[in-house]
Amino acid sequence: MTLFWHNPGFSPDGYEHFNIDAQYTYRASMYDVTGIPFFNWNGLGQGSGGATNCNWEATFPGLEAQFQDYNGQETPYDIEIEGDIDGTQFNYNAIVTLDEDFEPSSGTALELFVSEDSVQSYWTSCSDDDLSYHHTRHLARAYLTMDEDDKLPITISLEGESQVFSGSFEILDFWNEPTLSITAIVQNLVTYEVSQTVASNINRIPTDRDSDGIVNLEDNCPDEYNPDQEDLDNDLLGDSCDPCNNLVYIPGNVNGDANEGNDPIIDVIDILGLSDYLDNGVGNECQMLDVLEDGTINDWDILVLTEMIMNGGN
Repeated sequence: MTLFWHNPGFSPDGYEHFNIDAQYTYRASMYDVTGIPFFNWNGLGQGSGGATNCNWEATFPGLEAQFQDYNGQETPYDIEIEGDIDGTQFNYNAIVTLDEDFEPSSGTALELFVSEDSVQSYWTSCSDDDLSYHHTRHLARAYLTMDEDDKLPITISLEGESQVFSGSFEILDFWNEPTLSITAIVQNLVTYEVSQTVASNINRIPTDRDSDGIVNLEDNCPDEYNPDQEDLDNDLLGDSCDPCNNLVYIPGNVNGDANEGNDPIIDVIDILGLSDYLDNGVGNECQMLDVLEDGTINDWDILVLTEMIMNGGN
């Protein structure tokens, strides 16, 4: 996967739309870009320099050698992109998953970009006008995570764990929508090393992976066929993929039982259940044991629960 950044200093008349000055400067500063053209592999391997009168074929052997140095490397990260177009806006989820246990180093984050493929561009160093004009691959159009408030730290460390990063961007009128892609990379923002990358054309991203007629971003079980979107406990997780389905857990409702109206029942059985948890540490992922909601589970929760029940806490 490549991403091309245009140097604002090389924009003849008619190509001003290439310029995203702040974004270019930010990325260039990471790698101490000096010469033009400049290339960087995996955030670590650097090189610069073009070809005499645009004889690009002469540069390929050296570039291929650098590529082969990185070819075949493995990473524990997997990235998936999903989304849909809503008018002039693209809404997306970027899903990062670990294939094995792996502790992320400090500074590891997901970086997101918008690029446009096959954009006609002009290279000023070619004496032959026929060589000066060419099509640039994956021209960077937007840097979605440049600002500090938009950074997306990666915190997962166990095999099978995932993080979902959601957002949107505006499709500008001078972009060519059919060739737009969203590019995601796992990068350490201290060392700049890249661990994984993926680019997905926004028009070819699967929008309904379980084929139930509900797009992924609106589906309460995007991996389970559930066209009715039933959600008995109204927790925004559909019944077909909800491990706590039919259980109405709220603080104090330790056993998750409910009456015929689906209202939680809080009684002495919940006190016994909470006491058993404190004695044995045995519970499940659905239970709401922190009655005080103070971040700890202890005898104070039993006292508060007892008072709740004595005062008709149902």
